Amino acid sequence: MQLKEIKRLYRLYMNGVVSQSMRHKGAQYRVNFGLTLPLLRRIAEQIPPSVEIAEELWSDTGVRESMLLAPMVYPVEQCTPADAQRWVVSMPNIEVADFCCKYLFSRLPYASELARQWVAAPVGMVAYTGYRLSCALLSQTIDKEWLEYVAEKAIVQAYSNRGVEASVARSFLTEALLLPHSGRVVVELLRASADIDDEWRENLIALYDEEF
Repeated sequence: MQLKEIKRLYRLYMNGVVSQSMRHKGAQYRVNFGLTLPLLRRIAEQIPPSVEIAEELWSDTGVRESMLLAPMVYPVEQCTPADAQRWVVSMPNIEVADFCCKYLFSRLPYASELARQWVAAPVGMVAYTGYRLSCALLSQTIDKEWLEYVAEKAIVQAYSNRGVEASVARSFLTEALLLPHSGRVVVELLRASADIDDEWRENLIALYDEEF
């Protein structure tokens, strides 16, 4: 399937009401057809997995639907660490980052190492993607050293900063505290952190169920 054929489907399924609503809420795209997730999935199912078409979609940076479809059609087994890094440094916004994490990055065999690198990045969208990817990995079997590293970064980010990176870092801590295999580790790190407010610390620790 060629890009022009895919764009015909955008026009076929376009939803002006959704597009306008997203624009009012601050979504910044040059072109937004307002396609919902079920419709994007329907289109993705019609596209054979292909690095070439995924890269072509990713390069179509002005169109929301193209950038959301790109990770959905990228063959996981052909995505290298260099490819993932190239995409993350050009990540335009949190919606695209969320799609990349769900449909591509979290499925890569080296996903935990990517997350580890990205949460340490000074660039906002790279750090955001790192924490969002870390959230996706929490349900998998993860080693304690990785969890401690990401959680330590998340505590500093969530407590000391503002913006989407801080918000998603707190989301990572919250989700980790709600799981038995990661909650205890995060609680220990929170209790050992000397440079955070006691009330802030206790509000997070309260999420952890001691009976796990």
